[in-house]
Amino acid sequence: MTDLKRLLDDSRPLELLRRDKEEGALSHAYALFGDDPVAMEWILRRMAEIIVCKKGGCGECPACLALNGGVHPDVRFYEGALTVKDVEELIEDSAKFSVEGGVKIYAVFALDKTGAPAQNKLLKTVEEPPEGVIFLFGVTKPSAVAETLKSRCKKLNYNGVEQGRLQEALRAEYGDGPAVRSAAAYAGGSISRALALAADESFAVEADNVVALLGAMKKSSDVPGETARAAQDKEHVKRRLDVMEIVLDMVGKYKRGLTDGGGGIAGIAEDFNYAALADAEYLVNDCRKRLESNCAPSAVSDTLLFGILEVKYKCRR
Repeated sequence: MTDLKRLLDDSRPLELLRRDKEEGALSHAYALFGDDPVAMEWILRRMAEIIVCKKGGCGECPACLALNGGVHPDVRFYEGALTVKDVEELIEDSAKFSVEGGVKIYAVFALDKTGAPAQNKLLKTVEEPPEGVIFLFGVTKPSAVAETLKSRCKKLNYNGVEQGRLQEALRAEYGDGPAVRSAAAYAGGSISRALALAADESFAVEADNVVALLGAMKKSSDVPGETARAAQDKEHVKRRLDVMEIVLDMVGKYKRGLTDGGGGIAGIAEDFNYAALADAEYLVNDCRKRLESNCAPSAVSDTLLFGILEVKYKCRR
């Protein structure tokens, strides 16, 4: 998606960062939490631009052009996991004076991919950074980052893009059609997921099938009919599990008020309280493991469908 600025430049994390800069209260470390790697990387790059630019991220001055060209001497981006050696080099570099006479920025797009030894090595410097050094961290899996490290950062939360705006952007990129509408409906505000789904021509049909299945199955005698209608080879069952996981995730987001329930999600949400959702998500993961262990695809499919019925029954009790 080419025009991320239009979707993300008014996001809450950037709004808070701009306020900090205007008030002269920039933190020495920011941790951006979210589940959308594409959006979070863009936001972190934009944060660095806002900080180094005297105009707050104009995109046209020498500092902005150097940063966006990847040659700003005081800004470093790390796309993968940091090793202990990487951290040692970062710490050594952070002690040096800024080339441009301003701040030095170290942006790590996926801190949660960095192992515990490297995180522990980084902790002391994040606690007591040299003057003028700012850390920007992206975190998609908070449990994978040490609590002590997270506690030293100002926390920013990214919650995704509103569905209507996301659909408009997808339409401009891919044209209108069922795939684009389904991608926006099932993306849950995630640009990463929306791009993947919009490029998947079969997703719209499969998502509709899964939603219909979740709504229609009422009793065990329904299972043979559903089994007969669906292909039972390994690839098709895996596909159904993947789409089921996305649909259940969207049901959870709808129940928390994070989406509008499009794509039929609102219609099936009453069948799943939070406990039932957790059970259903566990069931999907268990079925995926069974499939990977070379269980018969038809048996895995039956386990999934009967399990969903049991989950729905427990929810009604």
